[in-house]
Amino acid sequence: MEFSEKRKRLLVLGIALLILMVYFVPLGRHGLLEPDEGRYAEIPREMIESGDFVTPRLNYVKYFEKPVMLYWMNAASFLAFGENEFAARFPTALCAVLGALITALFCASIFGRRAGAVAGAVTALSLLYFAIGTITLTDMPLSLFMTAALCAFYYGHIKNDRRWFLAFYASVALGLLSKGLVAIVLPGGIIFWYIIFTRKWRLILDALYLPGIALFFVIAVPWFYMVSRENPDFLYFFFIREHFLRYATKIHSRYEPFWFFIPMIPVGLLPWTGFFFSLFSRESVLRSPDDKNVKDANIYLLCWFTVIFAFFSFSSSKLIPYIVPCFPPLAILIASDFDRMIERGKWHGKVLAFSLVFGGLFSAALIVYSFVGGRVDPYETLPIALMITAGLLAGPLLALLITRRGGQAAFEKAAAVLCLSAAVYIAAHYGIYDMMGRTRSTKGISEVIMKEKLPGETIAVYGEILQGIPFYTKERVMLIDSMGELEFGAGKPEGKGWFPTAEEFLREWKSEDRPFVLVIEKERLDGLFKDRKTYETKKIEHNGYLILFNRRSK
Repeated sequence: MEFSEKRKRLLVLGIALLILMVYFVPLGRHGLLEPDEGRYAEIPREMIESGDFVTPRLNYVKYFEKPVMLYWMNAASFLAFGENEFAARFPTALCAVLGALITALFCASIFGRRAGAVAGAVTALSLLYFAIGTITLTDMPLSLFMTAALCAFYYGHIKNDRRWFLAFYASVALGLLSKGLVAIVLPGGIIFWYIIFTRKWRLILDALYLPGIALFFVIAVPWFYMVSRENPDFLYFFFIREHFLRYATKIHSRYEPFWFFIPMIPVGLLPWTGFFFSLFSRESVLRSPDDKNVKDANIYLLCWFTVIFAFFSFSSSKLIPYIVPCFPPLAILIASDFDRMIERGKWHGKVLAFSLVFGGLFSAALIVYSFVGGRVDPYETLPIALMITAGLLAGPLLALLITRRGGQAAFEKAAAVLCLSAAVYIAAHYGIYDMMGRTRSTKGISEVIMKEKLPGETIAVYGEILQGIPFYTKERVMLIDSMGELEFGAGKPEGKGWFPTAEEFLREWKSEDRPFVLVIEKERLDGLFKDRKTYETKKIEHNGYLILFNRRSK
């Protein structure tokens, strides 16, 4: 039975609603993950508490590593939904969904509505995009604004309508406020190489659109001006240390080899990895475009992907979330190629074979890890691994079965099945989030502290920064022998006395002048109490941590 146009629209709407449910419904079910989610929830909480929305503070000291956009979005979310896990993740998830929608609309404008619908699904239902889109990080807002900028620029270019460049410049400005100078450098590099490869020199003059440039400054400049006026040392720290030195040196100890991101592409694209490899087939849209317009679009999308991928590969500082902006152009290429397969009623590039082999290997690794992972309970992880396996393998197997006789209608049904199985695969990862919420969140520790802590007791943490404790307890935390990313703020007057050495803290701990609640990992206990005398009056153990109290009466 063929899909009528009405049924096709209902199916697309149903998959879109399923994506919304996968992204938003479970957001608040697990604790904030250390260290990033605690950090990006606490900074906006302190903004609301202090009423200062210009100078970001973390644990009550100045924090200038990132611009302000995510803090503002999270603060607005807290005011709307309360200070909780759902509200902390909602803006990032919203950015992810909007990014997928923009990708779908842009793809539809070039390759057709069916390809656009597939592009939106591929974007939203890819492993890495989903993972970064459901935790609170600055990378997904950056990805949204870069996607919006690059889509607006190319659409304005092919339609010869420079008004779209207003959206380009506005999006670049919002990207600058989200992550920094990469929001300018990367789109600029992408457009530069597109012009070089296509020799469309006039585009240089067209891009220098004065109303758009003015709009960029109107959006971007005010916060940088205000924060610099209130903090004269901001400009050096933010632009020199956190941009140029971070990119060119190993200052943050995040060095990885040049090839670090290469395996992240096929793994991050799951369950669509087979379609990625099919792009290298001679029959693909990428290698045999239908006309010059498609060829130019392919060049633009390849520049979009390659410039971002190469830029971060050359960086001395590498983290997996950095390459999230690579995924929308890949999704468009995959969708346009998939659309060709549907149109011709024929698979190419051994796409389903690659999907089954790669999915099978990934599933086997998960199942084996469930039994030999050491710190995981196989009775808890095995059902999650099996659900992930079902999502990875059921789609390609059913697609193979449905399309055995060929025909466009059969391939459209196969596309729907693949999208639904991808949603199952993605949703199954919330089981992993649940486990991480118990092992990589300070919510449980914070609940113990709030239950047991008496007024006037100071919370202290030894040897590390547990970012979620200030958020959950709504109190400042003393950090012993650990400044980390708070080193800049720790050196300011407001940091005095809150970042002691172990020796300085022990003198206070042993005295009767100041009561403490000390949080320390069990393995670090001998590092602080070298004589193995802890002097506590009460001790509670929780998930590998000790919570010690020194309530000695005078």
